[in-house]
Amino acid sequence: MATKREASPSLQLRDSQGFRMKRQALDKQTLTAYEQLGGEAAVDKSMQEGKTIEEEESEGASYIIDGRLRRVHPYYFTYLTYCKMRWRDRKLIDIFIDEFRDRAPEYYRKAISEGSVTLNKKPANLESIVRNGDLISHRTYRREPPVSSREIKIVFENENIIAIDKPSGIPVHPTGRYRYNTITKIFQHEFGKIVHPCNRLDRLTSGLMFLGKTAKGADEFVKQIRERSVRKEYLARVIGEFPLEETEVDQPLRTVAHKLGLNRVDIKDGKEAKTIFRRVSYDPETNTSIVKCQPLTGRTHQIRVHLQYLGHPIANDPIYSNEFVWGKNLGKNNEGDTEEIILRLDKIGKERSSSSWFHPQEDGEILTGKICEVSGMPIYSDPGPNDLDLWLHAYKYEAADKSWSYRTEYPEWALSPHRKFMELAVTLADKCGETQTQFNVGAVLVNRGEILATGHSRELPGNTHAEQCALEKYFEQIGKRELPLGTEIYTTMEPCTLRLSGNKPCADRILDTNIKTCFVGVAEPDIFVKDNSCYKKFTDNKIEYIHIPGYEDECLRIAKKGHEKKEEDKDEREVV
Repeated sequence: MATKREASPSLQLRDSQGFRMKRQALDKQTLTAYEQLGGEAAVDKSMQEGKTIEEEESEGASYIIDGRLRRVHPYYFTYLTYCKMRWRDRKLIDIFIDEFRDRAPEYYRKAISEGSVTLNKKPANLESIVRNGDLISHRTYRREPPVSSREIKIVFENENIIAIDKPSGIPVHPTGRYRYNTITKIFQHEFGKIVHPCNRLDRLTSGLMFLGKTAKGADEFVKQIRERSVRKEYLARVIGEFPLEETEVDQPLRTVAHKLGLNRVDIKDGKEAKTIFRRVSYDPETNTSIVKCQPLTGRTHQIRVHLQYLGHPIANDPIYSNEFVWGKNLGKNNEGDTEEIILRLDKIGKERSSSSWFHPQEDGEILTGKICEVSGMPIYSDPGPNDLDLWLHAYKYEAADKSWSYRTEYPEWALSPHRKFMELAVTLADKCGETQTQFNVGAVLVNRGEILATGHSRELPGNTHAEQCALEKYFEQIGKRELPLGTEIYTTMEPCTLRLSGNKPCADRILDTNIKTCFVGVAEPDIFVKDNSCYKKFTDNKIEYIHIPGYEDECLRIAKKGHEKKEEDKDEREVV
């Protein structure tokens, strides 16, 4: 029988990189399913004597990229775990039913009754009580759900950590029905790297994630996160026109259904939770806003629940913007009876597919009515958009002392409503005449989806820049020098911070207004003005600097239109 000492974390078992290991992870390297589940007397005759649990499971780590989905071949899996504190002195069947959602209670009752579940290598029964130190084993044939096949982008890597841009729709580490279709296992079996997560993102949340390559290198990073000395910024695309003023939500949260992952505001029993929100932009065509989110605490689903509480849930959130679950008001101000909400949410993925405000079609994962001929388990359909995407993105992590800072690109869902205005800015830049010494730029002023003014280089008399022309044209039009709150500016080239002519730099002109969001087509290269510090100047003054990729080559080509003639003249003079 396993002893308390064997299960104790005080042993501090570690892998080759120095990371702590769970006892059961080490056990899988030495134990066999054959021995663990009864040997010759076992009900399951598919087990091979002498093959370790880890060896058998590794055979399942075979991936197939199928269009938008990453699939894993089905495989045998031996569930192996020691008794958790909250399981002590409870019936084994009650633990299985309460803690695990992916299988019906009838399955667990049947598995235990047939002897497929053991306690300390002995078959359990429906009356078995789990005690401290007990080792639970259960072998199944697993069909993992597909996940997104989007690329896992490397943001930064050194000998200690890897910073990645995690796609939406992939779990971080093995949990529930997912094992090999997870970030850590993909790195292990496809990239040949053993990594451990330093921070956690939900399966549906995309963005910046840190993976430790060594325990020594990751410990300091993890310590900073735990001590709340890391500033985090997330992006969300939410329903409706989010307020322009900075909004703070200070509402305690509680997990009300662990196996469903449901969290709610709970004034009485919830844990402290605080988030600051600031609007980046608003798109009236889709009635959605891009919002910058700064969580000051780290509760589960904190950003999602706080946005829902405000009445601006994430537009494609399959839990918190699901009308079937919450009703017409989508849980605003914490509306809704918790027990009824849990009952409805428990049907999602089983009796009906998930839906959301932005994608109300129920075209995702659901029980098909078919049964796996090997395991006898129900088979699910493939996941749909609401099962793979969430418009919540970890954008930036930064040390409080500014000793390090990492960020990703803006996700496409945050950029797509703005591309039409950048494309207009490119068209405006192309209106500029050829010049051998100056540069051609286009700019557009937008408020709530309405174009206020446009401008391009030298449109007004003198050596005027595009941003300057757009601003001056609008000021002349309304007869005063002010912009409506929420105005955004789009420019094909990063606004300058230095004017050799002595005129006011465009970055300073923007700072003199109430513009809080600037979209750029390309950062200004050194051939224009060396060491342009626009990004730092804007971010220091809480102006969002957003690069919209895809226009760099065109912006640069137009900017230098006519410069090739200067080079030709230079070549001719050198020949003479």
